[in-house]
Amino acid sequence: MNHFSIDKPIPFYDQIYNSIKQMIVQGVFQPGERIYEAKLAREFNVSRSPVREAVRALEKEGLLVIDDKSKITVYKPSMKDVEDIYQCRMVLESLAARLTTRLSANRELKEIETTLVQTKKLLEGEDEQKSETVISLNAKFHDLIVQFSQNKRLQKQIHDLRSLTYYFRVLNFQGENRKWVIFNEHQEVFEAIKERNEEKAGLVMTAHINNDLIHLKNIIQASK
Repeated sequence: MNHFSIDKPIPFYDQIYNSIKQMIVQGVFQPGERIYEAKLAREFNVSRSPVREAVRALEKEGLLVIDDKSKITVYKPSMKDVEDIYQCRMVLESLAARLTTRLSANRELKEIETTLVQTKKLLEGEDEQKSETVISLNAKFHDLIVQFSQNKRLQKQIHDLRSLTYYFRVLNFQGENRKWVIFNEHQEVFEAIKERNEEKAGLVMTAHINNDLIHLKNIIQASK
């Protein structure tokens, strides 16, 4: 029996969830834009049930907002909300960097380093089609540091911010040489972890996320 495997089709809910999420992150659906379940169901050629399920999941993650009259709109970031999220990230991820510095095995450090090597290779020969891969690798860099912290409570709190963090991460890549700035800061964080310097790793991670916050606020302000 172990010689056989069944490729189960991906449920409509998952496909619709991922499609809507990508359209929000990529700006196909604009911040504050109203979303209609019936229209999405027609466009996806499915019943409203999987659409409704996907919408509720995205509301839980913060990418969609449903008011008391059941009006559905795309999340529109405010300066206060951005600051609140990034303040949480600074505290949580700086602690994760410290813990990873202390607790990670050498093979885990190698895994973090591999993401940097892959990112640099893409940046040196980058084209537009690779931008999404670079963003994913940057997300993986942060995810691995959180994972190797070995703190389940910390991991859960960061996971709760995951979708909005990725949404902001895409925005944060706007700007000339921005990808290289982020890469160089990631390299600095990794060097501190590799040196097993807990204090430095925490401080550099805090500075990195604070720089992201400043850049993101400038982008949002310019868009207004």
